[in-house]
Amino acid sequence: MSEHQIHLPASDRSRASGSQERVPSIVQRIAGSQMTSQPVPSGASRLWLVLAVGLAVGLATGWTFVTRSQLQAAIVDETSQHLIGARGAFDALRARTQADITAQCRLLVDDPRLKSTLATAGMDAATVADILQDLTKLRRSGFLLVLDPDGRVFAQAGAAELEGVDLSASAVVKKARDTDDVALGSWALAGEVMDLSIKSVRYGDTLVAYLVVGQPIDEALLAAVEHQTGVSVASALANKVVTASSRDPVIASVFANVIGLVGEAPRVVTSNGHTFAASVVELPETAQSHHLVLVSSLDTVARRFRVVHWMTFVPPVLVLFAVLFVLSTIRLPRRIT
Repeated sequence: MSEHQIHLPASDRSRASGSQERVPSIVQRIAGSQMTSQPVPSGASRLWLVLAVGLAVGLATGWTFVTRSQLQAAIVDETSQHLIGARGAFDALRARTQADITAQCRLLVDDPRLKSTLATAGMDAATVADILQDLTKLRRSGFLLVLDPDGRVFAQAGAAELEGVDLSASAVVKKARDTDDVALGSWALAGEVMDLSIKSVRYGDTLVAYLVVGQPIDEALLAAVEHQTGVSVASALANKVVTASSRDPVIASVFANVIGLVGEAPRVVTSNGHTFAASVVELPETAQSHHLVLVSSLDTVARRFRVVHWMTFVPPVLVLFAVLFVLSTIRLPRRIT
């Protein structure tokens, strides 16, 4: 190198040294441009950013809370409609039963064997009871009674607990005494509520007996209501359930808890970890307090809203992702050396 050393002219050496001196200033200008491209947020800007993020999160959370509350109210409202439908189904089935026993009473009072036996002076109770047993087999349900002119049970079939009971003070017996048509009513006797039709038996102007065709509000009727509507139903006298459509102990505990809360407006109750809507309807046709208890599971209805339930969490999640994205774009400047 010493022998072949290249000597540059003075002008070239000066240009080379000048370019080397300008290199740092170019780097500095590039770094400076990078620093100014991402300015550091001021204190006021950061405050507004925090407030905006907090407002967004608060609105999303509030929206979720309100939506979930409205969803729960909608579930209760739909379940309440089920209770109303069950009450309507009960009334319809009971009205059909009452129409049936009215028609049967008009028919059976003219049965030749019964009519001739009742017309016999000093009629025998055992003979009348045998005739009633045969007629009850044709009906396949319910009971038949013959009352003497004073309103006391003279013979029966299917209602042994009513043997000899004095029913003269009953409003429906008094009504049948004053009319030749069938009188319709209800009794609360022997721990049961019974729908009945009653017709007087007369020969000329002489009252000789009453024929009663009865049908209790039994488990079969209530089970038919539950089958149609999915609502559990119970018949209660005073504060005691006498007949129910379901023997499930959980449902039985709900019946026991709400039986004293008379009112058609549904109440939300919890039993054994399950939530129910229940209403207690007063039925005024008997002298003793008679209630219809209706219970429907809120959990069953809530399962149909499960997707909507999870969708209420979508807005807060979207807001969270948006906040994280905004925060990721705010970086402190890096000084290039």
